[in-house]
Amino acid sequence: MYKQAVSRFAVVACLAGMPAVQAQEQATNSSEQGTLVAGRDTAQVYERNFFDQFTPQTARDMIDRLPGFTLDSGDNLRGFGGAAGNVLIDGERPSSKVGGIAEALGRIPANQVARIEVIRGSAGSGEAAGQAVVANVIRVKQGAAGSWEVKLERAADGILYPAGEVTVVRQVAGWKTSTRVNAFWERFPSRALRSQLDAEGNLTSSQDENRPTTLTDAFISSEAERPLGGGTLTLTGRFGRSAFFSKTDRLGFDGRLPDARPDDRLFIDFDSIFYEGEFGADWNKKLDSGWTLKLLSLSSFQDLDQQQTVSDEEPFGTLDSSSLFTRARDQFESVLRGSLTSAGGRKFKPEFGAEFAYNRTDSKLALSSTDAAGGVSIINLPAANVLVEEVRGEAYSNLIWQAGGGFSMETGVAAELSQITVSGDAESTQSFFFVKPFATAIYDVQKGLQLRLGLRRTVGQLDFNQFAASASAADDRLLAGNPELGPDQTTRASFTVDLRSEKRGALNVELFHEWRDDIIEQVELPSGAFGSANAGNGRIWGVTANTSIPLSPVVPGGLLEVEADFRESTFRDPLSGTRRDISNVSSPTVLVEFRQDLPDKKLAWGVSYRAAQERRFFFADEISFTREGENWRAFLQSTHIKGWRTTLEVRDIGGQNFFRERAFFDPSRAADTSGSEVIDRNRGAFVSLTIAGQF
Repeated sequence: MYKQAVSRFAVVACLAGMPAVQAQEQATNSSEQGTLVAGRDTAQVYERNFFDQFTPQTARDMIDRLPGFTLDSGDNLRGFGGAAGNVLIDGERPSSKVGGIAEALGRIPANQVARIEVIRGSAGSGEAAGQAVVANVIRVKQGAAGSWEVKLERAADGILYPAGEVTVVRQVAGWKTSTRVNAFWERFPSRALRSQLDAEGNLTSSQDENRPTTLTDAFISSEAERPLGGGTLTLTGRFGRSAFFSKTDRLGFDGRLPDARPDDRLFIDFDSIFYEGEFGADWNKKLDSGWTLKLLSLSSFQDLDQQQTVSDEEPFGTLDSSSLFTRARDQFESVLRGSLTSAGGRKFKPEFGAEFAYNRTDSKLALSSTDAAGGVSIINLPAANVLVEEVRGEAYSNLIWQAGGGFSMETGVAAELSQITVSGDAESTQSFFFVKPFATAIYDVQKGLQLRLGLRRTVGQLDFNQFAASASAADDRLLAGNPELGPDQTTRASFTVDLRSEKRGALNVELFHEWRDDIIEQVELPSGAFGSANAGNGRIWGVTANTSIPLSPVVPGGLLEVEADFRESTFRDPLSGTRRDISNVSSPTVLVEFRQDLPDKKLAWGVSYRAAQERRFFFADEISFTREGENWRAFLQSTHIKGWRTTLEVRDIGGQNFFRERAFFDPSRAADTSGSEVIDRNRGAFVSLTIAGQF
C-alpha cells in the first residue's frame, strides 16, 4: 500500500515541476507567489495580493487557498492544550475550544488580513507545538471592516432554504472588536429501500423508507481586544442554538419487495435541540526578562434535549404500539491555563505551563412503551441517569532547539493527573496518571524541501455520553452506560516530506504508524447489557498526502489540488477472538479539485470529486458496513459586480448513494449470524446561489 501511494504522488510531484524549489529560483509574478523568508527557509509568506484572484471574503477563504495546506481544527484531545489546531492568528491560538479555529477565521474579513505565513517544523510557536505545518494569519492593525454573505439553496424535492452571515470589525470604546452572526436552515430529503434477510440470505421483509431531515443553526460569536496592565486582554464569546428534526416513515412488506399494498407502517419522529455557549478571557504580556506570560480562562456549556416518538401500525392503519424516548443532557467544561515562553537565544526557545480543567456531564434517559390497549410499561437500562465529573491537572514544558546546519528539534513532555467520578444510577471513582512526551526532528535539505521525523504520545478525550445509557429507535438499538470507562491513548510515529516551490506548487506526504491502547469499542458488559468499554490495543498505519499543482501555462489560471488518506488497522476482537479493523476507520479518503481563475474576465469555475468512503462499525451483536458514494461538485463564480462575489454551485451532481449492510448475531458476535439488513439510500442534487461581499 505504501509503495503504491508514494509512487502516485511522486508522479504528481514531477508533473508539478518541483525542481523549481532550488534556492536560486526567482518568482516572476508577485500575485502568484509566496515569498520564502530570507534566512528562514522554514517559513513562506503569502502576501494579501496572492489571494486577490480568488476573491476571498474571510480569512477562512484564504486559508482554504493556501497551496498544499489542509486546515486542522484540532484533535479531540483533553483540555485546551491538547486541542491545538494548525492555525495561529497574530502568532496566538484563538481563545476558543468549542467554536475553534474555523469560527475565529470566519470573524476576520479578508481585507483585514495583511499576509499569511506558512511555518514548517521548529519555526512553529509553542502555541501549536507538535504541528508539522502551521499557518499564521497576520491582521492589519487598524481600521473598520466587515463581510457579508447570503445564500439560497434548492434541495432535490424543490424546497428552497436560506443561509446568511455577517461579520463586523470595528473599534468600540478602546476595544478592537470582531463580531460574527450566522444562521442557516438546511433540508435533506432522501429515500431508501430496506431489505431484511434471514441467516441463509432469503428475503423476509422489506421497507420503503422516506426520511426528510432538517437542520437549523443560529450562532453569534465575538472577540474584543485591548491593552491592559502592560499586556493585551482578549475576551471571546459564542452562543447559539442548533436543532435537528427527522421524520422517518417506513412502509413494510412481508416476504416481498415493495408494491402497492403495505402490510405495516413504522413512523419515527425525532427532535434534537441544543443550546451552546462559550466564554473566554486571555491575557498575555511580554516581561522585561524576555519571557512572555499568558493566562487563559475558558468555560463552555451545552444543554441538549432529544425526543423520539415511535408509532407501529400492524396491520397498516391500525396502531399496535408506540414508544417514547426522551433524553436530557447538560455539559459544562471550565479550563484555567498559564504559560511562560521565552524568546530564547539563537538556538533555544523554552516554554513552561500548567492547566487545570473541570468537566461535568449530567445525562438522563427515559424509555416507555404503550400497547394497543393503552397499557404503559417502563424500559429500564443500566446507568440511564448518571452524573459524570472529571477534575484534571497538567504540567508541561516544550523546547525548540535550532541546532544549525539545517537541523532543528522540537520536544516536549506533559504530565497529567485526573479523577473521574460517576454518580446516580451507577457509581464509580477512577484516578488516572499519564505522561505525554513528543519529539520532532526537522532537517531543511534545501530551500523549499524539508524532512520531519516525529514521535508523539496523546490521550483521547472521553465521550462522557458513553458513561450513560443511550437509545436509537431508527436502528432499534439500546446501549447501557459504563461507569468504568477510561481514556484511550495513542503513540504516533511519522515521517514527512514537505516540498514547496516559490510559486503555487506544494507537496506534503506523511507516512505514519499509530499504536493505540485501551481502545473504546462495543462489548458485552458484566451486567449482560451491551455498551462501550476499553476493549484492548490495536494499530493504525497509512499515508496522507496533499498537493497543489499550478497548471499554467497549459491551462491559464488553472490549479489542481489533491488530498488523499490511505490507512489500515488491526485489533483483536474481545468477542470473537479474531483480528479485525478498528471501528470507524475510513479508507481511502480522496478529494480532487480543479479550478480556473480568469481575473481579466472576472470569472472562476471549477469541479471537484470526492471518492467513495467505506467504514465498518462493530457493535456487540452487529457488524455495520457503510459506503458513502462518490460525490461530484461544480461551481461558477463571477465578480462582475464591484465588491460582490456571486457563486452558482451544484452539489451531489447526479445524486449520491448511501449504502449500509448490517449483519446481526444472536446473542452476540461470538455466535453465528442470525440475519442481515441492507439499506440502499439515495439523495438528489443541491443547487445554491451565494452572494458575498465586504465593506
